[in-house]
Amino acid sequence: MGISHQDLAGAFHARGHQLWLVGGALRDRLLGIDSHDQDYATDADPDAVEALVRGLGATVTTVGKRFGTIGVRVQGFWSEITTFRGDSYSGGTRWPDVTFGASIEEDLARRDFTINAFAEDAFSHRFLDLYHGRQDLAARVIRAVGDPATRFREDPLRILRGIRFASQLDFEVEPGTLAGMAQTADLIPTLSQERVTAELDKLLQGANPARGLEALRETGALPFGLPELAPMVGCEQNRFHQFDVWGHSVATVQAVAVTPETVRLRRWAALMHDLGKPAIRHVKANGEWGFYRHETIGAELATSLLDRLKLGRAESHAIVLLVRRHMDRPEPGDRRSVRRFMARVPEHWRDLLALKRADNASHTYDDREYHDRLEAACLRAEEEEREALRAESPLTGDDLVRIFDREPGPWIRVIKERLSTLVLDGDLAPGDREGAERIARRMLNRGRA
Repeated sequence: MGISHQDLAGAFHARGHQLWLVGGALRDRLLGIDSHDQDYATDADPDAVEALVRGLGATVTTVGKRFGTIGVRVQGFWSEITTFRGDSYSGGTRWPDVTFGASIEEDLARRDFTINAFAEDAFSHRFLDLYHGRQDLAARVIRAVGDPATRFREDPLRILRGIRFASQLDFEVEPGTLAGMAQTADLIPTLSQERVTAELDKLLQGANPARGLEALRETGALPFGLPELAPMVGCEQNRFHQFDVWGHSVATVQAVAVTPETVRLRRWAALMHDLGKPAIRHVKANGEWGFYRHETIGAELATSLLDRLKLGRAESHAIVLLVRRHMDRPEPGDRRSVRRFMARVPEHWRDLLALKRADNASHTYDDREYHDRLEAACLRAEEEEREALRAESPLTGDDLVRIFDREPGPWIRVIKERLSTLVLDGDLAPGDREGAERIARRMLNRGRA
C-alpha cells in the first residue's frame, strides 16, 4: 500500500509546511460519495514537495511539475500535491502561466466553483469554506468562485467542467454563472480536443445528461464544443415527433437504458442517431417534413465527428453502426428478418434495440409492443444459435473490428462461425485468442470473409 495520508500529513507538518486536502474529495465526502480523489495544496514549492515525498519512499511522478504539481501514490491511489496557486492566464490559452500563491486563501480564490473551493488542514482537520460551497451543495447549485467570466477566461475548460458537473451531480447552473459561460463560450476552440472530449464524455455519462446538454445549448457552447450538432437546434420535425431534432436527441439520450458497461456507447449513439436530419430535411408531397435516408447521411457525419473527437476506434465503429441501423424495422415473426437484423450489428443488437426504444420515447405514438416482440424474437434466435455463433468463439465481434480495423459487417459472422466450429470440433482451444487471430488472418487473406 505504500505511504498513508497520515504519513503525508505528519511529514509536511514536521518540516513546517502546510498541507491542505482540497477540492473533489471534500465535495464528495459532503455528498456521501465514495472517492479516492485525494488531492492536496501546500505552501512548499515543487522541489521541496518532491524531495519530501521521495524521502518517505513514495512512488512519485513529476509530469505536472512545471505547473506546480507532484503526483504521489498514497494508499494505493494517485494523489496530486500542488503548490498554492496564484495562476495568471492569457485568456483562452491552453495552459496557464503558473505563479505560486502565498496562502490557502489565495489558492481557493483561484478555484473554479464554490462546491470545489473547500480545504481541510490534513494535520489539524480545520475546515475552510470561504465561498459558501456547503450552502450551494445543499441547494444543488453550480456557482463560480468570484466573477464568473473572469474564472472562465482564465481557463475556458471550466465552462465545460461546470456543465459536466451539472450532468454528473444533477445540479443547476446558477444564472450568473450561466451568463458568464455564455460570455466566454467562444474561447472553447482554444482548448485541445482531448480536454474538450474528456469533459463531453463525462457529461454524457452523468446522472442527468439532459441537464448538461441543455446547458450546452443555453450558454451558446454547443457550436464551439459540438458544432456538428448545432444545426439540430430549431430543426422542426413532422407530426410523429414532439420536439425539434435537438430536443428529440436530448430526450433520446435521457431515455436510453444503460448499464455501467454500456452507458458510453449508448448515450453517444443516442446523441448522434439523428445527426443526418438537418442536412437531408425536405418537404414531402403531403407538405410535411421528410428525412429520407437520414440514417445513411448521419452515419457518414458521425464517422467524421467521432474521428475529430478522437474516441476509441472500436467504440466509434459501433456508434456509427448503431446510427446507420437505427431505422431498421425487421418483422419479429420472420426468423430470417430477425437474424438479418442481428447480423447487421454483430455483438450490438441489444444496444440497437435500446436505442430504438429510446428513439420512440418522444414520438407521438407508442411502439413498445413492437419492440417487446422484436426483443423476444432476438432472444430466441440468440439461444438457438448460441453455441455456433457466439459462446464458443475465442474472439468477439469487437475484437475482430479492433484487430483488423475494418467496418463491422457479415465478414465477422463468417469468421466467428469458423472459429466456433473449430472449438466445437476440438481443433482450437476455447481461450486460444492468438490461434484464433492467426486463423482469422488466413481467412481474410484468402478472401473467405
